[in-house]
Amino acid sequence: MIGWPTRRRSRLLLGTLMVVAAGVGLVLIAYLTPLMSVRSTDIRESGSVPTDEILRAAAVPHGTPLLQVDTKAVAQRIATIPTVESVRVQRAYPSTLRITVTERVPTVIVKSGDEVHVLDRSGVSFLHYDKTQGVPPEVLKLPVLETPNPGPADPTTREAITAVAGLPDPLREQVIRVSARSPVDITFILTENRRVIWGDADRGTDKARTLTYLLRREAKEYNVTSPEFPSYK
Repeated sequence: MIGWPTRRRSRLLLGTLMVVAAGVGLVLIAYLTPLMSVRSTDIRESGSVPTDEILRAAAVPHGTPLLQVDTKAVAQRIATIPTVESVRVQRAYPSTLRITVTERVPTVIVKSGDEVHVLDRSGVSFLHYDKTQGVPPEVLKLPVLETPNPGPADPTTREAITAVAGLPDPLREQVIRVSARSPVDITFILTENRRVIWGDADRGTDKARTLTYLLRREAKEYNVTSPEFPSYK
């Protein structure tokens, strides 16, 4: 006679196998059938990037089982759109693909011959214009960055852009040109040909506060490299 402990173990084993089989069956159903497939795409924070362009880059047909969607590959395809900085793709069960897009923020422009390059806050050049064919007015309003080797791998570029990006709007709108010869030698040229010696990108909030106060005084040059001991002349 089979003892009670043996029968109990057998039932427990059978129950476990049934649960596992049911789980495997549900996974197969979800993976192989349209029961949990893409029926809608939720695009978030796309801003100025057209929804149609994102959907084309994603290239996920409706009806594709969610478990078959390679979210990493989808994100990489969308990231090839020049104005996209980063992408997150998620499965939202039962039938939605969620795409969250972070756009690049135009921060400065670099002029090279007849070309105008727009750099984002990381120093990446993501938009290009030919001056002979016209440049949008909103692009020409961005500060012009003047530095020997502009680009995301250049420390001077990164420091200069950090300094510009950290300015409050009322100050940033006055910046016409940014001259950066090294990471610690950043100068702003403001409207009315006013010059601001900024130094490095550290303590940007303190420097901006001091500069806002100093600009109430008429001068051609303001030095806020040390915000506690500014000068102007």
